[in-house]
Amino acid sequence: MEADKQETTILHKALNEWELTGQLTPEQASSLRQTIVPKHTDRQQIAQYFFFIALFCILMAFGAIFLNEKLLEKIKAYFALSDLMIAIIAAGLSVLWLWYTGKKRASISNGPYEVYMVLGGLSVLTSLVYFCKYAHIDKTPTALLSFALPILAVLAQLFRSKALWMGTIITAIGWYSTYTDWQSSNYLFLGMNYPMRFTVFGLIVLGASFLQLKISLISFAQRITYVSGLIILFTGLWGVSIFGNYNSLEAWQAVRQVQVLIWSFVFGGVCALSFYLGIRYKDELARDLGMLFLLINLYTRYFEYFWDSMNKGLFFLVLAITFGILGWWLERKRKPKTA
Repeated sequence: MEADKQETTILHKALNEWELTGQLTPEQASSLRQTIVPKHTDRQQIAQYFFFIALFCILMAFGAIFLNEKLLEKIKAYFALSDLMIAIIAAGLSVLWLWYTGKKRASISNGPYEVYMVLGGLSVLTSLVYFCKYAHIDKTPTALLSFALPILAVLAQLFRSKALWMGTIITAIGWYSTYTDWQSSNYLFLGMNYPMRFTVFGLIVLGASFLQLKISLISFAQRITYVSGLIILFTGLWGVSIFGNYNSLEAWQAVRQVQVLIWSFVFGGVCALSFYLGIRYKDELARDLGMLFLLINLYTRYFEYFWDSMNKGLFFLVLAITFGILGWWLERKRKPKTA
């Protein structure tokens, strides 16, 4: 149960008293104490929002600085630093920063901790970028991302940082994109265009999230992997439902839209399955994403096939009736049966 600071104190006093008088065993008292979680006040919630804004600004600042090569060259020239020296300095700062933050973990709330971890991760990536430049292995993004991916994964596990794990997934997406592009022939990788290969990648990430539950070292971030896998899968399927598996815009334009309609049914079927499983297993995320992308699928088909020929009011009326019937059916299923 959630309790504020005063309520938590009262509950702990009551549990201690019941434990001393023998009304509760030590095991029962300990179990009940673990059910008491701090209630987030409005001020705490607002503070978390500000930390997320700070995190976003840090990422934007980092990107703006490192995408501006002239600024970096001026800094290097002013301090007369070589690429190797910058890599060593950044690595040293990263080690100190992560060690200190990890040491103070118990006294830092989750929001600031994740911001500090992102700062440490960016410092590590800075060191890696300049080391790759020094070693002349920065010619392709794939090489850099191949080093960054395991490093971020290890750091996320060591410091149990969800932000660094999210960075690991983003890096994996970048690596997969650049690697498949590098290995593609005629814009196809193993016979798949971009939307199709990311549909497959979404399935891989989603499968990895279920495997992650059984690995205690990284199970703390399983939900992030699960959410990412669902979003990548649905986004990839949406792209496939529009473009099919054609490798160029010219090839896609040369066929009739009805020839890729089968992918719309596949997309809709996966959305419906996610919606059903979300209801069946009380997974609100799978349920909501299934419904969201089902709506996206329907609206996309409308703009593709019926925008010019079908009356707009009639289309939305059909949708209203359809979802009204669906809502009535779900409400009917929710109500308990009476004898």
